[in-house]
Order: sequence, then C-alpha cells, then structure tokens
Amino acid sequence: MNLIAINEIIEKIGISSIDAIEYRSGAFLKDKYTLFHSSDAHTFYEFTGDPDLIVHARNLIIASLLDQSEMFFLVKEDDQWSQIPFQLIEKTILVQIPESFYLYIPPQKKSGDIKTFLELIAHLRAPEGCPWDRKQTHESLRTNLLEETYEVLEAIDTNSPEALKEELGDLLLQIVLHAQISRESGDFTFNQVVNDVHLKIKHRHPHVFAQEVVEGVSGVMRNWEKIKEEERAEKPTKNGDSILASIPGQLPALSIAQKYQERASRVGFDWDDISPVFEKIVEEIEEVKKADPENGLEDELGDLLFAVVNLVRWSGFDAENALRLTNKKFRRRFNFIEKKISESGRSIAGVSLSEMDALWNTAKRGEH
Repeated sequence: MNLIAINEIIEKIGISSIDAIEYRSGAFLKDKYTLFHSSDAHTFYEFTGDPDLIVHARNLIIASLLDQSEMFFLVKEDDQWSQIPFQLIEKTILVQIPESFYLYIPPQKKSGDIKTFLELIAHLRAPEGCPWDRKQTHESLRTNLLEETYEVLEAIDTNSPEALKEELGDLLLQIVLHAQISRESGDFTFNQVVNDVHLKIKHRHPHVFAQEVVEGVSGVMRNWEKIKEEERAEKPTKNGDSILASIPGQLPALSIAQKYQERASRVGFDWDDISPVFEKIVEEIEEVKKADPENGLEDELGDLLFAVVNLVRWSGFDAENALRLTNKKFRRRFNFIEKKISESGRSIAGVSLSEMDALWNTAKRGEH
C-alpha cells in the first residue's frame, strides 16, 4: 500500500491522527461474501485497475446495507486528488481505470459491530456496570435464552423482517452474555466460540471448501452425518457414540421425535417411500382404540404422535412448527367465537356447541 498516497488522502479528507483508521487492499475482497473492516473506523480500500473486483466490492457494500451517502472514490490526476461519489462508479471510474485509486468508507455512526457490542456487554458486567447484568449466571439466563428463541420463531411466523431483526438482536444478546460470563470464569471467550463453530462448519462442508463431490441435498445430509460420526469417534459424548446423543433432551418432544427420525434416516433406518408411513399411522390408531385406558393408552398415544411426526417429516415440514401454526389458528378462531358471543351480550359458558361450531366455520370461511 502506498503510504505517501494514504497520508495525502488523510490530509485532504481531514481525518484526525487519533481516529481509528484501517487500510486494506481491494484484492482482499476477492472471493469474499461480506466486508471485513470495522464499522467504527475510517476505512480505505486500494484498487489497482481490476474492474471485476471493483464491481464485486461495490456489490458487497450495497448488500451490506451500509450508508453510502458519504462514501467516495479518490483518484489522483495531475498531482491532484479528486473525489467521485460512490454511486457514480459504474458511470465514470470503470470507463478508464487509473493505475490505482482508493475507496473511502467513513465510520458507520448509526451501527455497531460485534467488537463494539462485546465491549458493551463486558462493560455492563464490569464492577462499575449494571447490577442486574453483573449478577446473572448461565443458570439464571436459561429462561431468557429460551424465551428469546421462541420470540425469533414468532417473528418468522408473522413474516415480519423488522420484528425478526429486533428479536435476533435480543437472541444475540443472550449468546454474548453467556460468552462473557464464561470469559470471566476463564472457560472460553466469544472469539473461541466463533472460531470453533467456524472450523466445524468448514469441516462439515468439504463439497464447498474442499474437493469432495456429493449429489444434491440428500447427499449433503448423508455426508454431514458421516462427518459427525467421525467427530463423535474422536470425541465421545457422555451418552456414548450414538448418533442421537447430541440431540438435547430439553427440546420440545415433537422436535426431539423429528430429530431422532432424521438422524436415523441419514444412516438408512427409514422406509423407501411414504406409503408405509400412512400404514403405520392407521396401525397406531387401531392400537389406540384397543388400548386399556388404565394401562397402556398413554404409551399407544405416544406411538401415534411419533408416527404422525414421521408423516410431517416425510412431507418436508417441521412438526413443531406445524403444530405451532395450528395452535395460532385455533386461538385466532376461538377468539373470534368469544368476540361474537360477547358482542351479543352473552357468556360463552351458556352458548351451545352447535352455535359455537357455526361461528367457528364463519371464522374459517373468513380466513379463506
């Protein structure tokens, strides 16, 4: 990088020597899918006449939703630096690319990055921080973590990008809090969490990051399970070498059932087509009908639920999500019944089933 040029540019823009400044080669962005610079730094990318790389960098910036209003390119002509707005790059710079020029990205004042967020949480946990944050433990945050996870799912169900953005932030807060607590106890840091999952994901995608060839999604999943089996052999879990061992028992029962079935299917323990799945459900219904209510009915009902989860899996859906959507549907329609009965000045307890059923059908027709 040309330090003389950089010094001239800094002087022209009027950046203070105490400001955070990053210098990067534009070539660094080749084959990248995200930007790597700090959002709170004055950043300079140097390009040396590669139009494809310039377009790639421009697309990365647009995809990153950064504020482009104060970005510009700096080009030196006749010993004078001129500024060209970021938005004009395709109309001007690419027509005749100079020997080298620079893209300037100012600090994104309205956004933070993961480093500043980690500092924020560490500050909250510090002696002079927040009393509530300081007293939290892994155990005390369990409920918060679960609630935030379900609120993310709620935002997905309602198809609300704004709500999803907010809830993902709340979920990230829980993750960073747990990492900070572990850092203070000397167990691990957030960076180690990121490093470990980075290595794991890269290792489990040899068809992307290595030369291994797989066929379609099913091939990816079979290879994924094979790799995980190799990992388990190197690092046995407390439950032994079972492919089911890593599925947490704290998950909802429907989710556990589906995950058990998915894991078993990946190693060949599954039917060849969906027909036996329907037959199994019919079989389980018959066993429920014959079961003794005092001894065995609960067990048979569980088998029936397990078989229905298998049908959901074979149909390409998630059982927990399917039931959650049905719960929402039931609540919405029942609320309609309550509202209509209340508007008539009556109590729902005194309304016949046939009338409630008619209102239910009215709500159902209204949805369609």
